[in-house]
Amino acid sequence: MSPVLLLTVMVSSGCHSITGAYRSIPASRIDPHLFGSIKEAQVPILLSALGQDRPSAYRVGPGDTLAIFVYGVLPPSVDDTPVLSQYQTLNQRYYPPGGSIVNPSTGLPMTVETDGALEMPLIGRMPVAGLTIQEISDKIKDLYRSSSVIAAGRERVSVSLITQRIQRVVVLRQDTPNPSVALTPPGIVDQIHRGSGEVIDLPAYENDVLHALAATGGLPGTDGVREVWVMRNNVMNGNSNIAPKEIDKLVERYERGDVSGPSIVRIPLYAYPGEPLPFGPNDVILHAGDVVYVPRRYDYFYTGGLIGGSKIPLPRDEDLDIIEAISMAVGSVGGPLGQNGDSLRSGNPGWMIKPSRAVVLRKMPNGSQISIRVDLARAMEDPKERILIQPDDLVMLHFKPSEATTNAVLNFLSFGFTAPVLF
Repeated sequence: MSPVLLLTVMVSSGCHSITGAYRSIPASRIDPHLFGSIKEAQVPILLSALGQDRPSAYRVGPGDTLAIFVYGVLPPSVDDTPVLSQYQTLNQRYYPPGGSIVNPSTGLPMTVETDGALEMPLIGRMPVAGLTIQEISDKIKDLYRSSSVIAAGRERVSVSLITQRIQRVVVLRQDTPNPSVALTPPGIVDQIHRGSGEVIDLPAYENDVLHALAATGGLPGTDGVREVWVMRNNVMNGNSNIAPKEIDKLVERYERGDVSGPSIVRIPLYAYPGEPLPFGPNDVILHAGDVVYVPRRYDYFYTGGLIGGSKIPLPRDEDLDIIEAISMAVGSVGGPLGQNGDSLRSGNPGWMIKPSRAVVLRKMPNGSQISIRVDLARAMEDPKERILIQPDDLVMLHFKPSEATTNAVLNFLSFGFTAPVLF
């Protein structure tokens, strides 16, 4: 066979796809810890860290509604004493709006004001913030007895909790709220996605991230990131338009410790063993107007070259190396008879020699990109060649020059031998 004919066959077989590969960086020279983090080395955090400690006795605060009965004083006549009972059904949704009456109560309903005090007849304002129900009852007895309103030994005081104070927060979730699960092939990316949002009332000592997630669907699904954001009420500052760049600035500002202005708390749900949590007990406590945000995951890698173009989601909880990425994209890295064995039906040898070169184009934080060359044959034995795929990587499969030449020759010889039969 003449050199000109061989060159023509090589060009027609796709030899142009291997040009420029030698200008890329060999995968064995890449530090595996240089890009991103190793997901499989992380473990879930204790979910109790997302909640708060509950005191042994309930401490009253502004917004609590109490039922108070003081014989002969509140109310002045026993006939005027109301009895408040529980009327809610057992299947009522957890955290109903405005709280709920949980036990029968006797007395007049009184709400603790914003300064933490109650306006009591004959004795004026009485601070009660931070006191237990029993402590409030004892304090009422002492004040009325010391004011000579009630004779010693004739105190009849009843104090009970009607409704707890609540913190109304908003939970916005971009992971799929639908409980049904639909399995799709790896190469299919959903283009239609609907999140969810709820306004919930969290009672005292349950106003935290743990209860907010439990009341709105649980932990983020596989289409959500492994973290939760808490946007404090002062983030908005009257501006409802917050661009992603502005959110990143708020995150950076909080991580620097500058919490004097708008703040946002990022709470990861996974961490390395022994690593201290980047948030504290006060960060998970929610206040009125706070927003709990579960972002959607946008981690994809792209394929090209001999694999064909596609956009494939990365696993959320597992690391994906170059061999696994190619297997996920095409089912194999070539095989002795090509990718699917169609060459058996056509009588053409196809890819007798499988492609063993992959090139990964990776974006850098500064906007540039690097090209990483992987020897797939060596990657079967050398872990250094099995680089981990990062979001937005472009994975391309190519022939080495020797592989392209061998396949070109075999296809030409096959065409030469079968041509007389065809004609």
